[in-house]
Amino acid sequence: MNQAAEEFTYAEQDLNTYSGISDYYDVLMTNGYYNYEEITRNLLEVLGSRRRVLELGVGTGLVAEGLLQQNSGLSLTGLDNTESMLAQAKERLGDKIKYELQDVTTFSLDRTFEASFSVGGCWYFIDHGDRLEFCSHIDDRQTCEQSLRRVIEHLEPGGVLSLALQDPHTDYSKPLTDELTYSQAIHDEGAGLFTKQYTFTKENEVVAEQFYRYLVISEQEIHDFFLELGCKPLGLNSTRKFFTYQKQ
Repeated sequence: MNQAAEEFTYAEQDLNTYSGISDYYDVLMTNGYYNYEEITRNLLEVLGSRRRVLELGVGTGLVAEGLLQQNSGLSLTGLDNTESMLAQAKERLGDKIKYELQDVTTFSLDRTFEASFSVGGCWYFIDHGDRLEFCSHIDDRQTCEQSLRRVIEHLEPGGVLSLALQDPHTDYSKPLTDELTYSQAIHDEGAGLFTKQYTFTKENEVVAEQFYRYLVISEQEIHDFFLELGCKPLGLNSTRKFFTYQKQ
């Protein structure tokens, strides 16, 4: 076990939630971590005329807000397992969307959807240029696959699951405000796993920290798995920002 995993073992926080950094999440996300205008534009291209949409890992509602600003006719449901993040989403969006405080590994809803998507929330693809890697916030492969089955079960025939593309993870640090600095460190654990350490500091004092362990699966393996689920790969959208599967 590497140093990051050892540190996490003794940390009094939940692995693979954002509870440790939820107070600073929006500051990070809106300071260049994601381009929400670009995300919204690409998602609307993928969604087309579909209206009933499930966001996997809605967080504080930033993507949902952008979508609704561009298309108020969407019926959005936001799923997340971190209560403090959903509380911020409710402050931002009120009753404009439905909220589900559930774990994606066990969630069950009484409705189906025309589309579902994840923007770095539960699953996404890492774009290496010449190849893609599937990346999951669920670090156990069997549990990851069970969760994806649940998502597909909640899609209507012809429904789509779209996953955002991200650049490869790297170590870096950047100031967010005059006082607040964000840093991330990537620790390769081998066997298709890596840990990402999020740290926020003020005047060199750590004010928030979170560890997240990720599972990585090769592009061909994940395509084969989705085919087993009855989903064909539609491929990348026109700007290479989302990869989409369609339920048959």
